[in-house]
Amino acid sequence: MPSLNLRLLAYVLVLALVLVAPVYAQTTEYTIASESNLYVDGTSNSTPEWRVYATQIDGTLSMDEEGSVVSVQLVVPSKMMKSRKSPIMDRGMYGALKANEHPEIVYELASVSDFAASDDGTFTLNATGNLTIAATTQEILIPVEGVSQEDGSVHFTGTHTMLMTDYGLKPPSMMFGQFRTGDELVITFELIAVPGE
Repeated sequence: MPSLNLRLLAYVLVLALVLVAPVYAQTTEYTIASESNLYVDGTSNSTPEWRVYATQIDGTLSMDEEGSVVSVQLVVPSKMMKSRKSPIMDRGMYGALKANEHPEIVYELASVSDFAASDDGTFTLNATGNLTIAATTQEILIPVEGVSQEDGSVHFTGTHTMLMTDYGLKPPSMMFGQFRTGDELVITFELIAVPGE
C-alpha cells in the first residue's frame, strides 16, 4: 500500500508539472523602451504648475498569451528626475526624495483585475502594485489603457494621483520659502514595452 501511494503521488506531481509548465512557457517577456515617458505634475505657491520628467526608466514586463499583464517591475533612479528648467528645483526635489539615501523609485505589480481586450488590439485593466519612494511602500491602484502594435510592442498609458506626505516626504520649499510645492502630485506614464530577444 505505501508503494502504491508513492506511485500515485509521483503521478500527480508529474501531471501537475506537465499542466503548469505550458502556462509559464506561454508568457512573453518585455523590456521598457527608452522612448517611454513618465512625468510628474505638481503645484506651488508661485506658479500655476510644475513638471518633472523621468529621464531614465528601467523595467521588465511579462504578458500571457491572452495579452494580460502578469508581472511588472519599474525602476526610476531618483536623480534622473529632471525639471528641464531649474537646477534649484532639481536640488529641492532630490532633497525631498532623500535621493542620496534612497537612489531608486521602484514599482512592482501585485495583481491585475478587470482586464478587457478588444479586437482592435486595445485593452484596459486595473493594476494593483507597490510603489516604493524613500523606503516607504504604498499599495496603489492604477487604471491602465494599452494597445498592441504590429511590431510586437505594447504601449501602456495611465495616471496616478498621490500625496508626498503619504510616503513620509516633505513638500520642497526653496528660496527661503518663496517657492513652496503642494502636497499632491499627478504621475503620468506612457510606457513602450518591446519583446525581449
